[in-house]
Amino acid sequence: MDTIETWLADAGAWIWGPMTPLVLLAGIAFTVMTGAVQIRMLPAMFQTLLDPPLKDENGEDRSVSTLAAFSVSAAGRIGTANIAGVSAAVALGGAGSVFWMWLIALVGGATAFVESTISQLYKVREGDAYRGGGAVVYEKALGTRVGGVLVAVMVLVCAGISFNMLQANTIRVAVDEAIPTEAAWVNWAVAAVVALLTAVVVIGGVRRIGRVAEMLVPFMAGAYLLLGLSILLINIDQVPEVFGNIFGQAFGLQAIAAGSFMGMVMEGVKRAMFSNEAGMGLTGHAAASASVSHPVKQGFAQTLGVYLDTLVVCTITAFIVLSADPDLGGEEAGAELASASIVDAVGSWGAIALGVILFTLAFTSVLADYYYGESNVQYLTSNRGVLWAFKVVFVALTFLGCLVEPTLLWALADFLFPLLAVLTIVSLLLLAPKAAWLLKDYRAQLAEGRNPALTSDRLPAEWRGITCWEPEDSMDHADAVAYRREHLDTGAR
Repeated sequence: MDTIETWLADAGAWIWGPMTPLVLLAGIAFTVMTGAVQIRMLPAMFQTLLDPPLKDENGEDRSVSTLAAFSVSAAGRIGTANIAGVSAAVALGGAGSVFWMWLIALVGGATAFVESTISQLYKVREGDAYRGGGAVVYEKALGTRVGGVLVAVMVLVCAGISFNMLQANTIRVAVDEAIPTEAAWVNWAVAAVVALLTAVVVIGGVRRIGRVAEMLVPFMAGAYLLLGLSILLINIDQVPEVFGNIFGQAFGLQAIAAGSFMGMVMEGVKRAMFSNEAGMGLTGHAAASASVSHPVKQGFAQTLGVYLDTLVVCTITAFIVLSADPDLGGEEAGAELASASIVDAVGSWGAIALGVILFTLAFTSVLADYYYGESNVQYLTSNRGVLWAFKVVFVALTFLGCLVEPTLLWALADFLFPLLAVLTIVSLLLLAPKAAWLLKDYRAQLAEGRNPALTSDRLPAEWRGITCWEPEDSMDHADAVAYRREHLDTGAR
C-alpha cells in the first residue's frame, strides 16, 4: 500500500507541474473574454440566488431552483478541502500559499462562470428534470460522443470513488478528534452510520439531495464562520502578523532561494481548485440541473459559490491555523491540525464543535459527489439496473472510505482530479466565446429593463446541439406569450 501511495504522490506532483500555470492562465483568459465578469457583475450574483424556479403549465416547480442548484454545488465545494485541505496546504506550503488560494479564487470566478453558463446552455431534459455537465457539453457542443464518454468515466472515478471516499474519511477523522478513543469499533460504527445516512438520501434522488443540501449547507457553513470569527477575535493580536506572513511569504526571496516557491504556489493552487472546483468539471452538473430563464444567471450563482468557498471559508481555516502559530510550516496535517488550533484557542469543546460541523459539511459533499456520479451514469446508459448498482457501490465505498488511511486517499485525489480538470479546461477554452456572447445578451436585455430570458430565437443560427431553450421551456406560459407577441410576431430573431 505504501508503494501505491508513493507512486500516486509522485505522479500527482508531476501532473501538477504544468497544471498550475494552465489553471492560472486559463482563468486570466476567461477574465479577459468576459470583461472581468466575476468582479463587474457581483451585485447581480446575489440577486440571482433569489430567483424562484420556473413553473410548468400546472404551476409546479420545474426541476430545481437556482438556490437549490447553488446549494448542491456548495455542498460539493464546502467540505474536506476547506478544512483538512487548507490546513495541509498551510502546513506544507507555508502562509504564502493562502495568497495563491485567493488569486486562484479571483480568476477562478471567471472559470466557474464560463463552465456553469455553458453547462446551462447545453443541458438536456431528463423526464421532469434537467441534466448536464462536461460529458453533455463534449457531445452537444463539441460534437464528440467519445469525448463525452471519457469525461463521464472520469467523473465517475473521481466523484463516485475517490472524492466520495475522501469526504467519508474526513468524517471519521472529525469524530476521532472530537471523541478521542482507542476502541476500534468506533470507526466501524461511524462508517455504518455515514453509509446508512447516505443510502437514505440518495435513494430519494437529486431533488432530495437538493433539499438536504439547501437546508444543511448554509447553516453549517454559517456555524463554522461564527466559530472561526470568534477565534480570530480571541487571537486578534496575531492577525497583523498573519497578513504579513501571507503576503511576505507569497513573494518572499527566502522561499525562492530555498527552492520552495513553486511548491508553495502549487499547494495554494491545488487546494484552492480542489476546494472551489472551478474548472474541475463537477459543478457544471449542478448548474445544469437548475431551471432558470437565462444561462448566465446560473453562471453568476456558481461564481458566487467560488467566492464563498475560497475567499470566505478557506480563509477562515487558514487564519484559524496561522493565528494559533503564525510561523507554522513543514507539518503534514489535515483536519487534525485545524482541530488542534481550535482547541488551543477555545478549549476542548472546540474539537466537538468542529467535529459536528465537519461531519455535516463532509456528508453533504458525499451527497454532491453522488449526484455528479448519478448524472454521468444516466449519460452513459438509461438502464435503471445500472443506476441502482451504482447506488449500492457508492454507499459501499462510502463505508470503506471511513476505514482507509487518509494519506492514500489524498494522494489518489491529487492524482485524479487534475486529469479531469484538463479535459474541462480544454473544452471551456474552445467554448468561452459563447459564454461571452450570452453575457452580452443578458446585459442587453437588462439594459432594456427586462428580466433576461434566453430563447432559441435569440441564438446564432450556427450554434448546434442546444435543445432546452425554446420559449415554452425557458419561461412560464404568460411570459412565453408576451415574448412571442413582442418578438416572434414581428419576425425578430
